[in-house]
Amino acid sequence: MKQLLKYSSLIVVLFASCKKEEIKMYQDAPAVYFTTPTYSYSFTQDIDSSAKTIYLPVKLSGNKSDHDRSFNIQIVNDSNTNVPSELYEIKQGQVPGNSFDGKVAIVLKRNAKVDSSIVKLRVQLVGSNELDPMLSPIVDITWTGKIIQPSNWKWLKYYFGTPFSTGWYKFMIQAAGVSSFPYDPTQAAADPVTWWWNANQVQAYGLKVKEALIKYNAEHPGNEMKHDDGTYAGQLVTMPI
Repeated sequence: MKQLLKYSSLIVVLFASCKKEEIKMYQDAPAVYFTTPTYSYSFTQDIDSSAKTIYLPVKLSGNKSDHDRSFNIQIVNDSNTNVPSELYEIKQGQVPGNSFDGKVAIVLKRNAKVDSSIVKLRVQLVGSNELDPMLSPIVDITWTGKIIQPSNWKWLKYYFGTPFSTGWYKFMIQAAGVSSFPYDPTQAAADPVTWWWNANQVQAYGLKVKEALIKYNAEHPGNEMKHDDGTYAGQLVTMPI
């Protein structure tokens, strides 16, 4: 009986050790995920350029490493991709050593089709020898030569109003005297060249646009600024107080 209890205890200890090791290995397994589900770019921001390099940010899940680690993305060839391969170039992603933040570069190229329409590209994370995908592995990218809702509108709406419309955005950039509003704190770490404004700068330009809107409405009684397209087409443009 004592011998049976001894073997039973040994089995329990071995089983518990195996389970503990499995949990540890699972918890420590490094993986990455995208921090944004979409990215949109308009060449109206740089009318003379023929290409734009964007950076999709990722976060690391698991332990940091003392060396750089790479990851890959691939094209998803479904209805969310309608652009030929010659109009983009995908680089290898990287998470720098001692960091939880990484990025992957994609070169978006321009031609007559891009200028006259909106092209789409869906990409997804795939496993590598060092990092696996998890949680949010897909991003939908759109680019064009026309005005479209920028990818940082999720931030701009707090300064310029929730609804986006083409006419309103044209008014905004004309009133502000800029070609874009490069403010996005979630993407600034991955691409500080593109997203270089701070909160004080976007707030200052928001006030400038608000003054221009008040002046426009005062000069057009009965025909105040309205959204020309989108969900709020025909409704008055309003800005945060």
